[in-house]
Amino acid sequence: MRRLFFLLSLLLLGIFTFAQQKTVTGTVTGKTDKAPLAGVSVQSKNKTVVTDASGRFSIEVSSNEDITFTYVGMKPVTIKISSKVQTITIEMEEVVKAGDEVVVIGYNSQRKKDLTGAVAVVELNPVKNNTSGNTMQALQGRVAGLYIERDGGSPNGNNSRILIRGSNTLNNNDPLYIIDGIPTTRPEVFQNLDPAVISSVQVLKDASAASIYGARASNGVIIVTTKNGGNTDGKVNFQFNSSISAQSEKSVRFKMLSAEERGRALWQASVNDRQDPANAYGDIYAFNWNNDFNNPILNSVTVKPLVGGDANTPAGNTDWQDVMYKTGIVSNNSLTASVGNKNSSLEINLGYLKNTGMLRYTGYERKSASINALTKAFNNKALFGVNIRVANSDETLTSRDIGGASTTSLAVLLAPTIPVFQKDGVTYAGASGGGYSDRNNPLHMQYLSRWDNANRLTAFGSFFVEVQPIKNLFLKTTYGADYATFLNKTILPTFSEGAFNRTTNSFKYGQI
Repeated sequence: MRRLFFLLSLLLLGIFTFAQQKTVTGTVTGKTDKAPLAGVSVQSKNKTVVTDASGRFSIEVSSNEDITFTYVGMKPVTIKISSKVQTITIEMEEVVKAGDEVVVIGYNSQRKKDLTGAVAVVELNPVKNNTSGNTMQALQGRVAGLYIERDGGSPNGNNSRILIRGSNTLNNNDPLYIIDGIPTTRPEVFQNLDPAVISSVQVLKDASAASIYGARASNGVIIVTTKNGGNTDGKVNFQFNSSISAQSEKSVRFKMLSAEERGRALWQASVNDRQDPANAYGDIYAFNWNNDFNNPILNSVTVKPLVGGDANTPAGNTDWQDVMYKTGIVSNNSLTASVGNKNSSLEINLGYLKNTGMLRYTGYERKSASINALTKAFNNKALFGVNIRVANSDETLTSRDIGGASTTSLAVLLAPTIPVFQKDGVTYAGASGGGYSDRNNPLHMQYLSRWDNANRLTAFGSFFVEVQPIKNLFLKTTYGADYATFLNKTILPTFSEGAFNRTTNSFKYGQI
């Protein structure tokens, strides 16, 4: 009786299990070309089958069981089979390997592994988070062998430039920029691009680029492709990016000597030359030493109370770096609107950047706008496109004293015994008397130049038409424009400072 009960239980269990099993059929194709894939492995919990030449398969599975599809060069796909599913269609997506990246070079594009020249593809995700407002600076450290040379006198690094192959020519070492197919050698066109509108950046680093672009490519080529909106099913998408950041140069400041420490260094230098330090610096310091050049001993150094004996200019203990620099605030804002369908697309970008500058009385402000549009016509046999970008910047740069020295260098070189202001706290102080160089108060020079500015207007863009008269034959023509104006204003007012003065006013304004 027990044996009969056991056999009946096994029979019922087998019937129940068989009732849960079912046959699922389907087809596997590629996601891009919709072509059937043969040899795809289809695996359930207890069984594995392979698709035939038409991409078809048939497999027995249980309800709510997972099926995994695997194929070389494709991303694996796993789906859960419900009780109602009988037939399925699977699309598999290709895995893009490092060597399979499509790289734009010259007049066409090809896989990176098929190239013989040195090409770098820039990862754009970190660049999109750049808060400096200078896309060029965001590339620093992201491409091997690429160096960003920045002018420290520009608040926003507007005079930055890229060096790809070093300084290998006698004159201009700037690379060639190809932006949406239009060449330019002006780095500010690339600097003014909003990272939000950039689709890809490639760097052609070796001499093979000259075979495409000629001698202009001797310093390397940077190819930039911008976005065109894409298919949004007629919906308007808005993207607003805003950032505020602070900049400071304190981490790279020089450690400066105090007024007394500088006096000790000057005494030691004079003694080393076997010269009496009082002869050269007696108007600034009082040296108490034993006057023995063979065994010199300095007892004390005292700063003379007045600069050049002027009762209105008491001697100071000035850290000129602390006087000249402040924390700079950078505000970067951009608004991007895009709309499109399967036939046309449009993307508009507006940007505003303001940098208050780390050096006092400097600053940078930029307004920019761009329009990218594509449209198809004549049954998709013709493609029309336009890319236009305009930027206007206003910049107050570093100044120079009447001897031509920059205020950034004077912040390191000027003697600490010179105070910033005279006794009244309003009039700017300067060097007077013996022992000083013929350099001006750098803060005073920056203040006098607070109305000086450099205004740049750039317009860059292209219009293209691409037609397909017969299958796989494309004809494309592009018209581009690269326009720039540079207006510089310099005001030189009269002034008096210590032992120096300027007795005439001058004004310069013009296009360069």
